Amino acid sequence: MDYFNSQKGVLAVALSCKKPGDVAKVPGLCLKLAPHRGTTLKPLRMMIMGIPNVGKSTLMNALLKRRAANVGDEPAVTKSQQSFDLNDHMTLIDTPGLMWPKIEHDSDGLMLAASHSIGRNAVIDEEVAAFLGDILLARYPALVTQRYGCATEGMDGFHLIEAVAKRRGYRMKGGDFDLEKAALTILQDYRDGVLGKISLETPASREEMLLMIQA
Repeated sequence: MDYFNSQKGVLAVALSCKKPGDVAKVPGLCLKLAPHRGTTLKPLRMMIMGIPNVGKSTLMNALLKRRAANVGDEPAVTKSQQSFDLNDHMTLIDTPGLMWPKIEHDSDGLMLAASHSIGRNAVIDEEVAAFLGDILLARYPALVTQRYGCATEGMDGFHLIEAVAKRRGYRMKGGDFDLEKAALTILQDYRDGVLGKISLETPASREEMLLMIQA
């Protein structure tokens, strides 16, 4: 939060759409950014923007306290811009997910895929899960052990997929371990938040990655 709040014209807050008290703070925070709006003659228009499948419509519904916008656990559920009146002096605008014209770095695409902001048809689940596994093992080994009951020393992302398949008994016809099912388990556990509080990227890790590419 400190990193984003240090940027000019930005007010960053952490909130959960499952906590009404958090959601209720949003209109007031927006008014702080545009104090000249918020009347019947000049209503405050609040646009909800972000990459696909990060909860934009969920936030919209939480603010309206009703299911006004369609939601789903997949990218591109919202197909067009939608506008709803929060009251007589505030309007909410929900938008389809936005993506960069070009994803320049492979790791960016893999992080987006791990977060389910890119559809499954565009990626290989095992590759994405192995990438996610490498991050989990490097930064959150205790959470991996807690969730999957395996030792993490000397393990990489692909070995984690194999370990999950073995411990969960995922097998295909013929007896081979079902690595795709294990990969999907890891991805879904991350997306559902059952692994714990995890950040795939920090300002410091982003800067480090860019420096490595430039070297």
